[in-house]
Amino acid sequence: MSNNVHRPTYIGIHARDASTRVLYVSSGCRQGTGYTPEFLINKSAHEFISDPYKDDYSTIYENKEEEAEDDANAYVMYGNIRTADGSPVLHRVTSFKCDNCVIFIMMVFPDIPYQHRDELEVQMLDGARKRMNVTREREADRRDDMNQQSAAARWRERSQTAYGQRVPLYYAPSTQIKVAFVLENPATTEIQSAEGARRLNGPLVVFVTGSVSRLIDADTADVMHYPFMKLVAPEDLLRVSKFFEKLAETHDVLFETFSL
Repeated sequence: MSNNVHRPTYIGIHARDASTRVLYVSSGCRQGTGYTPEFLINKSAHEFISDPYKDDYSTIYENKEEEAEDDANAYVMYGNIRTADGSPVLHRVTSFKCDNCVIFIMMVFPDIPYQHRDELEVQMLDGARKRMNVTREREADRRDDMNQQSAAARWRERSQTAYGQRVPLYYAPSTQIKVAFVLENPATTEIQSAEGARRLNGPLVVFVTGSVSRLIDADTADVMHYPFMKLVAPEDLLRVSKFFEKLAETHDVLFETFSL
């Protein structure tokens, strides 16, 4: 594949339950799928999966009460998404679990011919760093009525025997407070001050989940359209600035640790 192929990218947030109700989606979805953000809001995200396993998707994020310390918070999967003209287009989905929602990053592969996908396969980026076939696991659940283990428990057991334990790329315990921030993109948004100079405090927050009040002394109304860099601890400002520079140069998923 040519490295010069343009791959539209957009981000979104949906509810972390069986509804997968879309709470936010960036304007890039128009270029990637033909839909407007307004059309997608409050729709069920899994209904746009054109593969037959679409009902398996929401099960990845359910059963919050059964989460263990090595359960994943970050996933990568591939699937065909139905676009506005009805045609399926391959997407790479990178998703992150928050307390009550899921933030997802979609990269579109319009140049790759359609390939039918019967099963949902997921690569975990953190926790036990395992792969799982969600569709086959659900089938096993239906057949094995005698086995009282939850699907999550079986995934943990199998990963330890088949894949072993690896050092996580990113690790957030299930009991840790999780908040999703969406920031404006400097590459596509004018972030100039009234004087015409580049805004010193960086991109504004354009969406934040309600759990932010558990992380800092502020609610969503306080944080919306607020410069993100003003939320960063002074000792980490340089680190975060360099992190943003790296993000602007790649489509890969990057991780950084810093204080607010």
